[in-house]
Amino acid sequence: MSNSISTVPKSYQGIWRRTGIFRSDGRVDLTTSVWWFQSALFHIDLRIPQDRPRITAPAALASLPPGQLARIQAQTGFAGITVVEAERCEWRPEIAFPAISDEIDAGLMRFDTPDNLHESGIDASYQEDWLRAGAGAIHGARLDSLDGSGKIAYLIISGDHAAWACGVADAQFPATAGNEFSLLRRAHATAPWRIVTSNHGWLECGATMTLPTLKDSQPGQLISVDTERWRIDKIG
Repeated sequence: MSNSISTVPKSYQGIWRRTGIFRSDGRVDLTTSVWWFQSALFHIDLRIPQDRPRITAPAALASLPPGQLARIQAQTGFAGITVVEAERCEWRPEIAFPAISDEIDAGLMRFDTPDNLHESGIDASYQEDWLRAGAGAIHGARLDSLDGSGKIAYLIISGDHAAWACGVADAQFPATAGNEFSLLRRAHATAPWRIVTSNHGWLECGATMTLPTLKDSQPGQLISVDTERWRIDKIG
């Protein structure tokens, strides 16, 4: 990854929750759970439809009828770098679920208040409203796996909230079925991190993760996430 990436303005950094999307064809979505974690350089975005089937184990995917499997594929997650130029914000994902779109993902942004952000699609196809759900210090990192699989990951931590994205790039579903996008919380600084939302729905049934602290981490440092070893490629 290039070392010449510019950081996004402080006003963007934090945790955002979408309150609604209004499409130019008249469709409105006020129910999909949408979260956007934004550090100085990186984003992790996760979107879970309200009608996603509830599954308790990954093996259950194979037995889902086509209609329910389609709702699993309707989940979206993506992670990568964010580029802000004037009022234009562009998300450039490196990993995604179910796949990285060929279309440019960019919007024209307007801060109605420091905690209320309005996004207009550059093609005028939608309007989105975002509410800041978390402020304070936020730290992000891009990681390279040490297991030879070619996996990459993004980790963003802000206080007792975290977002984790892990997988392979340039793949389509079902090859990306293993790409994980999860949001985590902990009760306090020494409590375990618990997965509260994930495109792997079975992880929402009490799964925990061991996460490193990123506050004083440096590029090139080796860290552990649960039992896996990773090398920090970039901090930001």
